[in-house]
Amino acid sequence: MEAKTDRRTFFRLGGRLLAGSVLASGFMGVRQARAGTHGPAYEVDASREGICATCQYWGGVRKASKDKKTVVAQSLGWCNNPGSMNYHRTTTPETGPMKAWKKWEALV
Repeated sequence: MEAKTDRRTFFRLGGRLLAGSVLASGFMGVRQARAGTHGPAYEVDASREGICATCQYWGGVRKASKDKKTVVAQSLGWCNNPGSMNYHRTTTPETGPMKAWKKWEALV
């Protein structure tokens, strides 16, 4: 059964995610990079395990640097890992730590 999301719920949850990502960026070692065509970008250390930005299952707009030391994330993302408690939920690049995490193939 799919959960029905109305406009009010969408904006309430979106506001929480935005607030969480702003707080996480200040406390969790994410730094804001240049703004891209999809909005502000955040650089995440690619060696960090258990967070969404470095996970194979995360569906956000992101790109690994050429040296594979950083991940630049430009959006919230969708968790596609059936073993995660966030499965089918929108998460920030910093969400974690997750036990069901699997390293993103672009970083290997």
